[in-house]
Amino acid sequence: MKKSFLSILLLLGGLWSAAQPLELGLMGGVSLYSGDLAPKEFGLYFDQLNPAFGIFMRKNFNNTFSARIGASLAKVEGSDANIGFEHRGINFRSQIFEVALTGELNLFRLGSPKRTQVVPYAFAGVGIYHFNPETLFDDNWIELQPLGTEGQGLPGYDDPYSLTQVCLPFGGGLKFVFKEVWTLGFEFGGRKLFTDHLDDVSGAEVNYVDILTGNGTLAAQLSNPLITNPEEDEIIYTRGGEFQDWYFMGGVTVSFKFGDGGGGRGGRQLGCPGF
Repeated sequence: MKKSFLSILLLLGGLWSAAQPLELGLMGGVSLYSGDLAPKEFGLYFDQLNPAFGIFMRKNFNNTFSARIGASLAKVEGSDANIGFEHRGINFRSQIFEVALTGELNLFRLGSPKRTQVVPYAFAGVGIYHFNPETLFDDNWIELQPLGTEGQGLPGYDDPYSLTQVCLPFGGGLKFVFKEVWTLGFEFGGRKLFTDHLDDVSGAEVNYVDILTGNGTLAAQLSNPLITNPEEDEIIYTRGGEFQDWYFMGGVTVSFKFGDGGGGRGGRQLGCPGF
């Protein structure tokens, strides 16, 4: 999947090859999760920061607007320990591969184009991402989506959720443009998702016996580890709550302008936002 996303990035970059000058940049930073394994909307736990990396290309159309194509690799994780349910023991982790096309709006510019400019900016766009939630069980990491822990695939339940979906990235940042060639940027943004299963946990009502008989013992055990005797224990439950899943990425970026007119030759060059 990662190779496929990078192929898409290179293909889209090729479509821009005639629209030089372009910028090539790298991002290094962190990623965060918010969702059902968090006690409030946008509940972020900075002890669960994970590394995130990216590569991007940008086309500057004018001083105000730019477009960017980027591919990113990140990791997110969450646990019942965040919401005081340590005894239940639900947890997850997931690698995320994302390709996104975003537009950037430079809000204003301070400084000289011949020296250094400071530019705050906002961005928004559309992306495709791949995820695959896993849980730690008996010292092994187990893929959750094939199990159907909320009855996916059984009569009366939803179909299995797709591991490749669309997201809407948005956020903002601050960049420092040096002689309109090099840019150092700082950025943070969230992703609006259209699934509540980034963590394999949603607010759907499920029946333990349905999962046990239809999807197997392991699926039932991971669905609700508290249930040990379905004949005596409550078997109708929801694993999650009202909050939708999000992931966030932020970091430091460095980009370099190349192509016709680069380095102050062949015409005026525009500054650019950091990633």
